[in-house]
Amino acid sequence: MKVYVARQPIFDQKLRVCGYELLYRRSEKNMFEHVDDALATADVIHNAYLVFNFRELTEGTRAFINFPQNLIEGEVPSLLPRQSLVIEVLEHVEPTEKVLAALRSLRRKGYTIALDDFVFEEKYRPLIGLADIIKIDYQATPVDQQKRLIDALGHRIEFLAEKIETKLEYDIAKELGYKMFQGYFFSRPTVIHGAEVHPLRNTLVEVLKELDKPEPNFRRIAGQIERSVDLSYKMLRSVNTVYQKGRTTIQSIEQAVARIGLDEMRRWSYLMLLREMQTSESKELIKQSVIRGKMMELIADETIPGVAPFDAFITGIFSSLDVILDETMQTLIAELPVEPVVKEALLGKPNKLHELLESVKAYEQLTVPVDETALDWSRYYIEAIRWALAQDEKKE
Repeated sequence: MKVYVARQPIFDQKLRVCGYELLYRRSEKNMFEHVDDALATADVIHNAYLVFNFRELTEGTRAFINFPQNLIEGEVPSLLPRQSLVIEVLEHVEPTEKVLAALRSLRRKGYTIALDDFVFEEKYRPLIGLADIIKIDYQATPVDQQKRLIDALGHRIEFLAEKIETKLEYDIAKELGYKMFQGYFFSRPTVIHGAEVHPLRNTLVEVLKELDKPEPNFRRIAGQIERSVDLSYKMLRSVNTVYQKGRTTIQSIEQAVARIGLDEMRRWSYLMLLREMQTSESKELIKQSVIRGKMMELIADETIPGVAPFDAFITGIFSSLDVILDETMQTLIAELPVEPVVKEALLGKPNKLHELLESVKAYEQLTVPVDETALDWSRYYIEAIRWALAQDEKKE
């Protein structure tokens, strides 16, 4: 399934790109197709961070992302790395005490806050006090009003001029004291598309039910996530994205859940649930990948010294990811926080994991004679199928 995101560059006074606003798109049509603000933001976050290569998408700069009232109140922006995010507070967000408390918390954590399409009203003074950037629609705001705002607040807040459409408008905006610029004069939004596999809705519901208990069980949550190839992949990607400082690889899904923590796990799960993703096209391939991963885990655990069973499991369940997502394996695993041996195996480089993967695939396809005396292949295969079926039954 193809997914989309649009980006529009933001320039500084020297016309260097200093960020990209990421915009919701549902097709290659370069226009906003109306949808609930929360769903649009969830879609942008999901696609930018979990489908595309985020650093390539923003070219190492910051992402400006719109956040509506309910996602700000839930501190959803804290799921994302603060160094590369600008939180755009949408123009219709009301400055309630809950919103202000959430923004104060996000500021304390080091996030940059921008007010989008800002038009001054007295009730917005508390928001101004929390803002690092104010974005003004150049076309909709009289120049004298723009000047008054910049003169009054420009000593501590950076102003960004939106919808600059001509060289003259850029020159005037620069003279007014704007520090950043965005609009058709520089570049129209560019639509970028990729492909993804949908996580299982029922699995996410089970995870959220467990998270809602007074004492959630990390092991049970990890087990639920491990049943889904795409959720396992996105969980590992999330850990690597949010905790960029931790360069150590993850040894288990349970460790990944513990690393994220319960609050962030809840937010992550709800965002995934908003996407409500399951496609009939990928169902059988996902099931085959889960069986393969479990079979490789069982074989590694019992017969291959020096190969971690979890590494074997991850290698197996991700072994068809390039086909499922219609993307190169090299691109998909580039940012996964897994052991180098797993990445090497998935890229076809010779090591014990790759040898095991090829042997299991050969057994599945019956393309190579199997020596049953050397290894009880059928026992491992049947046990893996039973395990996969048992996981399916738990979801029903």
